[in-house]
Order: sequence, then C-alpha cells, then structure tokens
Amino acid sequence: MPDVKPEEHFSSDYREARSRFVSAVKQAGGALSKLELSTAEAGCELFTDIAWFGHESPERVLLIVSGVHGVEGFAGSAVKLAALNSLPTLGSDMALVVIHALNPYGMANLRRFNGNNVDLNRNFHFSRDGWQGVPEGYAALDKFFNPPRPPSFDLFYLRAFLAWARFGNACVRQAVTGGQYHYPKGLYFGGNSLEPEASGYIAWLQGSSLLNVDKLMVVDFHTGLGRFGEQSLFLRASPDRREDLSRKLGVAVTPSKTESKTMGYHHGGGSSGVYRRLFNGGELTCLTVEYGTYHGLRMLHALRAENQYHHYGDQDLDHWSKQNLKEAFCPGSKDWQRRVVTQGSDLIERSVNYISKPD
Repeated sequence: MPDVKPEEHFSSDYREARSRFVSAVKQAGGALSKLELSTAEAGCELFTDIAWFGHESPERVLLIVSGVHGVEGFAGSAVKLAALNSLPTLGSDMALVVIHALNPYGMANLRRFNGNNVDLNRNFHFSRDGWQGVPEGYAALDKFFNPPRPPSFDLFYLRAFLAWARFGNACVRQAVTGGQYHYPKGLYFGGNSLEPEASGYIAWLQGSSLLNVDKLMVVDFHTGLGRFGEQSLFLRASPDRREDLSRKLGVAVTPSKTESKTMGYHHGGGSSGVYRRLFNGGELTCLTVEYGTYHGLRMLHALRAENQYHHYGDQDLDHWSKQNLKEAFCPGSKDWQRRVVTQGSDLIERSVNYISKPD
C-alpha cells in the first residue's frame, strides 16, 4: 500500500470518514458492528461503528473512542485510520476495540452537540438527580450565550469583555462549559435523561465482555483545549498514578495543576464516568486526549454562532457559522493535522504496548 501523508487521513465530511473507517477495518481484518441512530433531520443514515480486533473474550483491552462531541470526531477518525493502516501487534489475550463517531449527528451536521442540542459529555448520568442544575452565573449570561435569533455581527468580543469584567474569568468559564440542565436551546445543555447515543452505548458495553477484563484502558480523543497542535493527556487519578502511567507510556500525562489551568472548569455526566461506574474487572485506566486549537474566546464565538444558526437558521452546512465551528475544532492547517495524526497514532501504539506488559 502506498505511503499516505498524515494529513491525508482527514475526511471532508461524516459520510467520507465513515466509509473510510469501515473499509480500513475490513482491510485490517477486524469484526464490524454498529449502533444505529434514528434521526429524521440528519439527511443521511447515522451510525456509531464499532471495530473489534483480537480475542473475542480478552483479558486485556484497549478501547479507543472519539466523536463524543460530534465535529471533534474528524480528528479522532483520522488518527484511527492511521493506526488501522499500520495495526499494532496484539497479544494472544488482547483485543483492540475502536468506536467511531459516538455522536454521528454532530459529526454529520458540524455540531458539537447532538440532534436534541445535548452535549453528550454532560449527559451520562445514572440517576434523575444528575440532570439538574445550572452553573452560577449562567442565568445572567443566558442572553449573551444564547441570543434567540440567527447569528450576525453583534459586538461579540465587546460583550464578552464586559461579561468577563463583571463576573470574572473563572465564573464565566465554569458557567459556559460546566454543563447546564435548564436551557434546552442553550450551550452545553446536558439533557433531561439519557440520550439515545448514551443509552445505546451503555447497553452495548453491558452486553460486551469489556467490563470484566483484567485490564481495560480507554483512550478518548477530543480537540479544542490546549495550545495549537499540542497533545495533552488527562487522567483523573492520584499524582503517583499519573507519574506511573507517564513512565510506562513514555509520554507525559498532564499534572493536576496544569490540568486545572488548562481545563478551567469541572462538570458531571462525562462519558468516562460510565466505565468507572460499570467496570467490574481488574485495572481501569481512562485517558482523555486533547489536541489544542484556538483561544477560548474564538471557540466560544464559534459555538455561540453555530448554536444560533442551528435553532434559527436553515441548516446549510456551508454557512459561515458551521464552517467556523469546524475550523475551531478541526483546523484546516496541514501542520496541525500532521501533528495530531502523528501524535495520536503514536499514542495508540504506546497504549497497546502498555496493556501488553505484565502487571
């Protein structure tokens, strides 16, 4: 097979990304299954595709996930294509499981949220109490975050400066990104119950053999946080556990102090909580991977405009708000794309080596 440049693994739209992923899995000899999402508004069939390589009842598993945030899935898809084109060697007791586009609607429609305007990474709760609450300051900022009209030139950066001056950076960042359960048309809405994507994925996990294995490592790919093209690895664990994983992977896991500065907020209902809640096996490692793109205000501007257009526009994917959102979370820069694919495929190989080693 001819060499493919890293950036050439990026696809132009969801259909192309899915088609390339399915073809790559078949060529690499993996078993394919899919979770279908019935969404009449999508304009095309939507699936979360699942590839399985290795042992059917493994003891050690590497689970690769991407596309929880829709439009962020283009980067995850590219990384997976690169990895599948040069599949790491698996031990006899191992499996590699690859989840493509957990939020296919968002990926197909250049949204970070799903067809119900829900941020799936704020939706994975296990009790009714989870889908409640609004961060402090969100109500006062609602008209700024979620104007009830199509996007237009409305002095966004001046209004943002005034909001930051009034409420403070920490309050605004927590309000906008922490997740809220009261404004269904607003940014970062976490829903009122499990969304079809979340419930379908949970059901699939519970029906699989993954939740009782000796060693499960989950690597979840995202974009948006951090410096442009820079890979950050987040692990919710003690400093000793982070340092141990850094040493064994051979790549730095972000220290808690740096993580707090980079993230700047906390939230509930994250997809990683599902594994912690359901896993009954031995060792569980949930690693969140971020590839930095642009400054936070630019990201907020893109999210705000696309959300306005989603609710009050005509859904044209060529609209500037849609294209701005895609650029915000999947830059067209060839350098950025090369760095993401190179770092991401290397991380997958390192992760396979990590779960292969004796405890």
